[in-house]
Amino acid sequence: MGFVEINQDKDAEIAGLRSRLRMLEAVIDHFPGGILLTGRDLRVVLCNAQQRELLEFPEEMFTVGSPSLGELFRFNALRGEYGPGDINSIVAGKLEQVSRRIPHVFERTRPNGTVLEVRGSPLPEGGFVTTYLDVTEQRRNQALIAKLAQYDMLTGLPNRNLLLERLEQALARVRRGEEIAVHFLDLDRFKAVNDSYGHEAGDKLLKAAGERLLTCVRETDTVARFGGDEFVVLQTNIGDAQDAEIIARRMIAAMSQTFELGVHRFDIGASAGIALAPGHGLTSDELLSRADQALYACKRSGRGRHRVYGQEGPVVSTSVPD
Repeated sequence: MGFVEINQDKDAEIAGLRSRLRMLEAVIDHFPGGILLTGRDLRVVLCNAQQRELLEFPEEMFTVGSPSLGELFRFNALRGEYGPGDINSIVAGKLEQVSRRIPHVFERTRPNGTVLEVRGSPLPEGGFVTTYLDVTEQRRNQALIAKLAQYDMLTGLPNRNLLLERLEQALARVRRGEEIAVHFLDLDRFKAVNDSYGHEAGDKLLKAAGERLLTCVRETDTVARFGGDEFVVLQTNIGDAQDAEIIARRMIAAMSQTFELGVHRFDIGASAGIALAPGHGLTSDELLSRADQALYACKRSGRGRHRVYGQEGPVVSTSVPD
């Protein structure tokens, strides 16, 4: 092999190496997050622009030499990235975790609210490569999806799914001796509002009704929109039926007050059926069905009333308890 051939082989090898380096740089530059690479001595070998921006590292940290991983930990600890605590202890704990050389994945919420997914892997020759992805929007969307599954988007109240979940939890306590009440409420004359003023007015009225019901119960109780103009209230840890009737009278009195929504004034009212546990059932289906039956009995005999399941006659709600 001649001298020219040797040079040509070396030139081809260098060209191939440069091509691979350009490809690696392109991958790093277009990676949708931060990349931090440390060597065997745990000094930073690579910290891409996305990482410096995501963690708000000042440029001067990388202009003169390369900072160590310990220095980055200390910088973060001093500005509260890891929460309160002794700075030296925090840094020592972080470095001790690194010394174990165990792959890890976790999420960390920065003080500014950004949620980071952090993935670290030890390298065979020593050091670590760690990636940082901003998953704030993803987690926000997941939280929204979870809320959609459990809350009524019009009123913001728990929906049927969350009500049933809480009712099952309450029934578990009933089996240990607690008593609860389920109130099934239906708004009186609501259909007339929808028919005369449209669904937008009806929606505003439903939202206002939900807000007013919340003022009638304790924080430990649940007010849920069951569907349409129906609401269900789960009242936990009651003493007897009278405790349930006190709340029922309070809610019906609140619903009988005029709703002033913009230029419109609505007088509707509400009726309620009540089922008690353990007396009227020990399952969600039994309690909801019997509260609904009590409500139906109320509606047949008049509006603005409440009735306990099995009661001989409806009770007219005409006053607000103290």
